[in-house]
Amino acid sequence: MYRVTISEKGQIVIPAALRSKYGWRRGDRLLVTEQDGRLVLEPLSPQGFLKLQGAFRGGSSLTAALLRERAADRRRGK
Repeated sequence: MYRVTISEKGQIVIPAALRSKYGWRRGDRLLVTEQDGRLVLEPLSPQGFLKLQGAFRGGSSLTAALLRERAADRRRGK
């Protein structure tokens, strides 16, 4: 069990032991989902995108959502 603190910006630090255990590195992307009142982190790999199929309803496609996310990243200088 690990304790973390939420920063003023809403950020948390994943403890080094867990990052090492799961092979997560700076710049890796994670999918955050809520399941039964808990937050679940999953690596967002090309295979992980398949899990998102059907997650975007109401006329928004996964491609459009990814393009919006990439545009936002460019605006933030990432």
